[in-house]
Amino acid sequence: MSRGPLVLGDMGHSLCRLNRARATCRGLGFDLKEVLYPGFEGRPLAPSFDAFMEQVELQVDVYRLSHSKPLLYATGFGSLVLLALRARANVPDLPSIIQGAVPWETVRARGAGDASSGVQDQSRLADPEEQERFMQEHFFSPLDADERRAFFSGIATCSAYPHLYEWVDAGWLASLEGALAGRPPAIDDIRVWLCGQDELTDEEEHDAALRALGAEWPTERAEHWGHFPYIDDPGPWIGAIQAAGV
Repeated sequence: MSRGPLVLGDMGHSLCRLNRARATCRGLGFDLKEVLYPGFEGRPLAPSFDAFMEQVELQVDVYRLSHSKPLLYATGFGSLVLLALRARANVPDLPSIIQGAVPWETVRARGAGDASSGVQDQSRLADPEEQERFMQEHFFSPLDADERRAFFSGIATCSAYPHLYEWVDAGWLASLEGALAGRPPAIDDIRVWLCGQDELTDEEEHDAALRALGAEWPTERAEHWGHFPYIDDPGPWIGAIQAAGV
């Protein structure tokens, strides 16, 4: 059977984000899989978040059956997908790592769903000057021209982007919180890796999720990691994944 984690990526996640890590994995008998979210990278859009999650569940179940030591690795929006998987309980719970904070307060602050906010966010990240600022602030290893183009194309071509701002709002978060409270084992077997140089998420956001869920997740801190350790320096990131027992 195969070895390696299944990645639940962030908003606008594109296959190119793991290219450096995949190259590092060659010859290690270790593979990186990722959930192919509907509405990302030109894939058909799901008509609802429920339909979105059904497609995610199918991929998680296929992965589970083909891997000897399955592990879900979630970051950003992917951590909310992970918790939704646990709440829905349509596939068996798998050991999981959340990188960074669950964006609990970020979603709560949105209030009612607003697709226009997603459109504005996409438009902002289509601006070359904003892209340059983002790269300077959040990447420690520069992207070449092709990598940069592919990275931001993942956001620009994500037809699900505004819909997720509409679907994943404060009301949805309250429903998720209630569903998880009604099934306490759903938040078990999750650990958190905080990244000491990550300026997109912070420990206050992490603490807010713990309080909301009554969770006591084991937490480690990688002081030298930024928001994209699998791009900045994939070797140590892969080593940490392997040490996690995948």
